[in-house]
Formats: sequence, structure tokens, C-alpha cells
Amino acid sequence: MNIWYKRDSEMKKNIWHRVLLFSILFLLFKSAMAETLDGKNLLLPHVENFQKGDYGGANQNWDAAQAKNGVLYFANSSGLLEYDGESWQLFELPGKQIVRSVAVDSSGKVFVGAHEEFGFWQYNAEGQFEYHSLVHLFESEEIKNQDFWKIRVVGDNVYFQSFASLYVYDYHGIQKTSAPSNIFFFFVLDERILVSLIDGGLFELKNDQLIELKGINRNLRGNISIVLPYSENKLLIGTDLDGLFLYDGSKMEEWSTEVGRLLRKHQLNRGITVDIHNRRLYVVGTITKGVLIFDSNGNLVYQLSKSSGLLNNTVLGVLADKHQNLWISLDKGIANIHLNSPFEYYEDRRGDIGTSYAAAVYSGRLYLGTNHGLFVANWDKDEHQLLSDFEFVKGTEGQVWSLQEIDGQLLCGHNKGTFRISINDIDKISDVSGGWVIKRAGPELLIQGTYIGLAVYKKVNGLWIYSHNISGFTEPTEYLEIDYKGNIWASHAYKGLYRLKVDSKYERVTEVRLFSQQDGLQSDYNINVFEVDEQIVIASGENLLSFNYLTKQLEEFQYLNEQLKEFKASHKIIGSGEGQYWFFKDDKVARVQFKNGKVDKLDASEFLFFKGENLSGYENIKKLDDGYYMVCLDDGFALFKQSMLYDRTKIEEQKVMLREVISTSHLLNARNNIRLDTTPEVPQRMNSLEFKFALPDYRYGNVKYQWKLDGYETFWSPPSISNKVKYNQIPYGTYTFQLRAVDDYGNFSKTIEYTFKILPPWYLSRFAILAYIVLILALWYVLRLFYKRKLERQKEKYFQKLQAENQKHIIKLKNEHLQAEIQNKSKELASYTMLVTKKNELLNDLKLRLKILDEHVVAKNARKELTSINKLIQGNISSEDDWRIFNENFDKANDVFNQILKSRYKDLTPNDLRFCALLRLNMTSKEIASLLNISERSVEVKRYRLRKKLSLNNKQNLVSFLMDLN
Repeated sequence: MNIWYKRDSEMKKNIWHRVLLFSILFLLFKSAMAETLDGKNLLLPHVENFQKGDYGGANQNWDAAQAKNGVLYFANSSGLLEYDGESWQLFELPGKQIVRSVAVDSSGKVFVGAHEEFGFWQYNAEGQFEYHSLVHLFESEEIKNQDFWKIRVVGDNVYFQSFASLYVYDYHGIQKTSAPSNIFFFFVLDERILVSLIDGGLFELKNDQLIELKGINRNLRGNISIVLPYSENKLLIGTDLDGLFLYDGSKMEEWSTEVGRLLRKHQLNRGITVDIHNRRLYVVGTITKGVLIFDSNGNLVYQLSKSSGLLNNTVLGVLADKHQNLWISLDKGIANIHLNSPFEYYEDRRGDIGTSYAAAVYSGRLYLGTNHGLFVANWDKDEHQLLSDFEFVKGTEGQVWSLQEIDGQLLCGHNKGTFRISINDIDKISDVSGGWVIKRAGPELLIQGTYIGLAVYKKVNGLWIYSHNISGFTEPTEYLEIDYKGNIWASHAYKGLYRLKVDSKYERVTEVRLFSQQDGLQSDYNINVFEVDEQIVIASGENLLSFNYLTKQLEEFQYLNEQLKEFKASHKIIGSGEGQYWFFKDDKVARVQFKNGKVDKLDASEFLFFKGENLSGYENIKKLDDGYYMVCLDDGFALFKQSMLYDRTKIEEQKVMLREVISTSHLLNARNNIRLDTTPEVPQRMNSLEFKFALPDYRYGNVKYQWKLDGYETFWSPPSISNKVKYNQIPYGTYTFQLRAVDDYGNFSKTIEYTFKILPPWYLSRFAILAYIVLILALWYVLRLFYKRKLERQKEKYFQKLQAENQKHIIKLKNEHLQAEIQNKSKELASYTMLVTKKNELLNDLKLRLKILDEHVVAKNARKELTSINKLIQGNISSEDDWRIFNENFDKANDVFNQILKSRYKDLTPNDLRFCALLRLNMTSKEIASLLNISERSVEVKRYRLRKKLSLNNKQNLVSFLMDLN
């Protein structure tokens, strides 16, 4: 009995152990299945994260809103964050509260809710962000201890809520609507306002009253956290603990989908709808599992969590911007999910697949060649977002270089050789290592570039098989092309470019020509050859080259280079059929469409997201099927459908926003914000201006700016990533600041203009100019008066001078007259003296003759008479006193002349002076000799001596010298 009891107990115990073990295994299996669903390798949109170090606030972000001009605002625990695509700014509330909610109206007012605080920020005319509190509109103590958790602008009203009440602000006052119990959330559907309560139930605001909706399940475990439009007559309702429901206005039914089941575990918190490519998607944020995006059938499209790129799994707010891209407010940071992008990414975060080099869709499966080998996944072009995990194709370990489908056969170029790939098997068809590239040389002939030269494949019984290597050429060949003459062009990584002529059977090389730097290549290194629009194109540094078959020389491909602009320096070109090619330059990519031999379209900015992620030197964009393309990247790949690409870049439709204009002084420590809505007049002392700007469109990569100050400079500035520029000490005048954005490929946004006026300095102001005019007129009057008086003085002085000159002239004339009289008197005196002398001579002669006669006369009376006559003659002969009187009078007449001679010539004697005076009278030597009673020879001697005393040379006339002497 006891034995059976023990056995029975042991059996029961074993059964319970088995049941417990089965239950545990079942739960583990269920959990594993759930985690398998939860952890699928989904294709994901691009995610851009912002951490607190980026935006300068706290970790927690509660809500987000976008203004009409594109600027984003985030409710942050440190205040209000503003982001314009270039820079972040944090604005704190006066009480430094946590900002819980944010909304923006059409005028740009940014409403915020916080603890015991509600109000709005707004930019004033000077570009300063000012806060206006509306707390004074509440009744006293009404909002004590309340936080405002949500704000939405509906029409002309602003709705906001705390847990206690719902409020509406109509820009005049605030009206309160009370609820039966605490409010959990309110929701806006078009113009309907729905309110969920913490105690259960869903209400609609009608005529300022909350009316409960019928059929809402009040027995739910959690609270209604989202209400979204589903169809014309149905709403999608989500709770934080119970998943998703459909509500038709009368009843609420569980929406039994995989997403609904998943959301029960992860606490649904926020939700919105977006319309992407004519497809409605639902975006929900959870507390524990990040963001889930699903369609109207409940199919999971994307799941983004910390494991797939988010900074945090707790979503506190979800916003779709005007381009339907997502901004996720997280418990730690902010995420920008580029949902409305043609690109989806597969990231190999664990490193299982490796770096992608090649891809192909074959027989409904996606093959991916990496540095680890060949992988395959199911491919459904309609549901490709749910790609299953890649499976490794056994036997393909190692580097895969190429995947090419040729005549219905998928050929895999591998480090180990070349494989033919089928659905269930692989077949190694060549042991020649390094299958880089395959080109068709004929209907049943292929040429492959390998590590050791060129391999030839032929079609046998419909299958491609390896035939032989072409003899005479063993260089490693990564790129090759075959021209219309059958020549093989093969590039070498270090030697240059080969042109090979082969025999008709492609068995041996008959002629080799190596093109190097001497033949026109920019370098011998990294030369690549491609086919573009049925022409051989050589990539050689700064320009593309072509071969001139007439001159047999390489030359610049001029017309193609001109059309490609900066992409003329591409190092790799990939054709994808129908005249479409992909050009790679550094880390840039451009899609180029050729039509009628010319570039018809060049698009580039769509591919900015790949910047820095392409394989340098091994870039690859592969056309898959039905317009889908794969971009091979460092850690995975990207997929896109060409029809979903943005039209051009659309930057041409954008307009840069002038954020702020600040005037400063180079002398004073002063800064002033200038009005943006008028043409301001800036004082001269504040003539240094700083402009800040941004392009609040978040779809582009590295946007640059160009500016020009019209009236100050002629040319646009070079493109710059800086979003501000300063002009120092601008001269006075009227200027127009012109601004535009430019992407990496030279596409420009619309140009904005801002006109301002720098006032002249005070000394050139209107008042100063008026004062100058008055001063000039006064000065003119004074100068005129002064000039008039000066003229009068000059006139008077002139007349005085004229009178003096006349007087002087009269005196001169008198002096000349007197001088002439003196000279005449002197001449008369001399003449008289001559006459006296002649008389004396005559009388002396008569006296002498009488003396002779007296000697011969005997008669006494006669002798007596002769004596009487002799006495008479003697009495009439001039005496020495007469001669002395003559000299004195002559000297007086020539006194001035004598003084001049004495002052200049100290050695002259009185006789010399008298002799000079006689010479000055222009008397002959004979006359002077007679006058002085000396011989003519003595007169000549006196002349000679006088010339020496006067220091006259032989050419100077003595008489002329004396006559000219004053």
C-alpha cells in the first residue's frame, strides 16, 4: 500500500514536472516567436539622432511642433528648443520649468505648457524671441499644481489640457471645460475634439460640453492613448496596455493584428498618421520598444528601436513635418526618421554579412555578394520591407566581386574563381581566381577580367563554361571594355591603360599598346575604363578621356566633360540600361540620363545620404527589377525605387530664411537687433552688420550658402557651410543683402533679399548738411564782403601805387631833365671853357706876334702902341683863378656821377674823376687835350690808366661804360 502510494506520488510528481517543463518550453517558444517577429531584419529608413550635447538641453523631450516657416520646436525638460536646420537654441521659461507641450499657430506664435504656466513665444520685428505669459487670464488658484501636457491649435482656437481640465484660448480669453474625472489625453481629428479619461471612456467636446461616445469599453486595463482616423466611418483607438481597437461609432472591437499583439507588451504612448506615396501609414511610439510603423491592414512596415538606431526606446512625442518625415521626442534625445524618402537601409549591425560588393535578383531571390561570401534572401518586390534573414550560400566563403545575370544564368565572380548560381545549387565553372568583371564579346562569347589576365567563356549546350585564358597578357584586370572594332581596353591599377588586339578566336593577343602619363593620362595609377553611350570613356583624374581613332591618341572628352560639370572628375561609371549611368566622384554620386548622345538630366542631391558610406574604389549601384536599385554600402546596403526619387532636388523651390540681423559698433561694445519686416535705417556708429540665416528643410545633406551685398560687392561669395556672415564698417548708403542656398551639386534655392540703409555720419546728416548750407552762405557773404573790401583796398592801393609811379615817373622825368640840363650846362661850360681856351690861345698868339713885331718896330710911338695892345691882350687872357672856378663848377655839375665813381672805385683821383666827366661828355681826345692844356698823347695815356683802374677788358668801350653808369 505504501509502495503504491509512493509510486503514485512519484508518478504525479513526474507528471507535474513534465507539465511545468512543457509550460516553460511553450512560454519560451512563444516568447522566442514574439522576439523573432520583433527582431526581424527589416529595411529601415534613415535615422538621424540628436543628443543633448547637440541641442544644448536636457535628455527628455516631451513634444514637438513645426512652424509655418519650417522651424521646429521641442518641449524639453530644460525649456523650449528651436531648430532651424542649422543651429539649436534653448529658451527658458521665466520660472525655468519643464516644458511639457508645444504647438505653433499660423502666425508663428509658439504656445507652451508647463507647471502652472501657459503662454507663447513670438519673434518681434527685431528678430528677438519674446515670451508672453497668459497665466493672468486664469482665475486665481485655478492652475495651482497643474501641468499642461498637450496643446493643439484648431482653427482660431488653441486647446490645451492638464489632468484636471480642458481649456481653450481664443486669443482674447481662456475658457475652462471640466471633465467627470481626470483627463488622460485629448485628440484632434479634423475639427473634432475627443477626450479620454483616466477612469475610462471617450468623450467629444460639443458646445463646451464633454459628451461621452457610445460603445467605448470602460473595462480596459489601460487608458486610451491614441485616437486616429482609420476609414470614413471608423476610428483606430489604442490603449497603453490593451493594444488596438476599431470603433465605428457604436461599438469598439479589438483589431487583431500582429502589430496589435506586439503593442500589448510595449505600452503604446503616442500616435499619428502619415501619407507616403498614396499610402496611409500609422506611426506609434511606445514606452519600451521605440517606434512602430504599420499600414491599414496591420502589417508591420518598420520597427525602430535602440537596437536599430534610436538613442532610446521610450517615445514621449511624435511629429510628422511638412514633408512627412518624423521627429521623435525621446526620453533621451531626438530622432529624425526620413520616412518620406525613397531609400531604405539594411544595416548589418552584428557584422554577420560583411561589406556589400555586388547584388542581383534572380528567380525571385535576392543575392548579395560580400567580403564574407554569397548570401540569399527571399525577394518580394511588393513586400520587400519584410526581407527574411539572409542565408549563407555554402561553398562561397570568401570575397565575392561580381554578380551578373547573362542569358538567364547568374554568374558569380569570386576570389576563388567563378560560379554559376542556381536556386538549389552552385556550380564552379572556373578556377581562375579573381573574377572581377565580365563583358560580352559575342552572342556565345564572354571575356572576364581576373587576377591573372583575361578569361574566355563559351556557351556549350546553353550553359556558360570556362574555355581558356587569352595568351600574351597576364596583367590583373579589374575594369575592361570592348570597342566596336573588337579591341579590348583593360586598365591596370598601377601601370596605366592597355589596348589589346586579339586574334579572331580570342586565343592570343596580337598587339599591345600601353597608354601612360606620357600619352595624356593624368597619372599611371587608378586608371579606369568604361562604356558610356556606346563610347569608350577613360577616367583619369580631373577629366574624362576618349580615344580618337583617326589620330590614334587619347584626348579630352570635351563635350561630355562640359555637360557633366564637376562629375567630369568621376573615377567610376556604372551603366544601368536605357541610357542611364551612375557617376561616382570621391564620395558623391550622380544619376545621369543620356538622350540622343547628350546629357539629358543630372541628379545628385538625392544620394547625399550615401556620403561617406560607399565603398571607396568599389562603389556599386545595381538595378534589381521593376525599377528597384541597390546601393552597396560599408555595413549593409540601401534599396530605392527610382520612381520614388525626388523630382530633381527641389532645393530650387526652397527659400532661405533670414533669422536675425545684428548691428554692432567697432568702437562701442553695443549690439542691436534690426527689424526684419521693413527697410531699416542703421546709424553710422553701428555700421557693422551680422546676418544669420538657415534653410529649415531637413531633407538635404550638406547645404551651403552664398551671399552678396549689392551696392558693396559685385560677385557672390564662394559656397560656405557657415550660416552667418558679418560685414564690418559698411559705408553709408542703401544696400540689398542677397542670399541663397546651394547644394553639393550647384543647384540653387530661391534668392531672398533684405534691403537696409546705413545712415551717414552726423556730420553728413540732413541737419548737418542744412547747417553746412547756411554756413556756406554766411561764409560766402562774409567772403564776398571781405573780397569787396579787399578789392576796394586793392583799388585804393593800386591808385596810390599808380599815383606814386606817376610821381616817380614825374620825378624821374624831372631828374632826367635836370640831368640833361646839367649835362648841357657841363657841355656849355666845357664849350665856354674851350672858347676861353681858344681865346687865350689866340691872344697868346697875338701877344707873341706883337712881341716879334715890337722887336722890329723902332718908332717910339709904335712901340708904345704895341705895348698898350700887349697889355690889353694880357688883360683878356684868363687867369688861373678862372680855371679853378671852372673846375669847381664842373665838379659840382658832376657831383653825383663823381660820388658813384668814388664809391665803386676807391683808387680814382680828383683828376681821374674830372677826366671821366669829360669822357662822359663824349669829348674827343683833342678837345680834352686842349681843355686840359695837355697833349693828345697824354690824353691817351690817361685813358689807358683809367681803363686799368676801372678793370675794363679790351672789348668794353670806356665812354659807353661811363655813360651807362648810374
